[in-house]
Amino acid sequence: MSSRHRGRSLALMCLYQIDLVGTEPARAMKFDWYDKKITKEEKDYAIFLVKGVVENRREIDTLIKKYSENWELSRISVVNRCILRLSILSLQKEPFLAAPVVINEAVELTKEFETEESAHFINGLLDAFYKKEILPKSPG
Repeated sequence: MSSRHRGRSLALMCLYQIDLVGTEPARAMKFDWYDKKITKEEKDYAIFLVKGVVENRREIDTLIKKYSENWELSRISVVNRCILRLSILSLQKEPFLAAPVVINEAVELTKEFETEESAHFINGLLDAFYKKEILPKSPG
């Protein structure tokens, strides 16, 4: 497993705690709840993602609502919301990552933590978001 994938997994678990349990972000980002070894690179990447989602959550949630086609945010499972949040953040704030890679990572996380059906939903929403919000702004 790549350190970027592991960092995304950590960020997902952290965001899940924040969203579902209401854990303070600073507390969740200590990762003392995680019982496996974490490299500095994995931890730093997870913190970057979590902070980005926390700071931009309102804007990201507005985009999720826009592209979820008649689904209320509250009807989207906590895991799927968190995957969408961190993936939209990556698509917006990490232009050096190819969009298909970010979307594929989101689908893989969804398959790992959710269902195949959820993976199709995540893929479709992120693809639509990318094509309408990111691609038109790309240079070239």
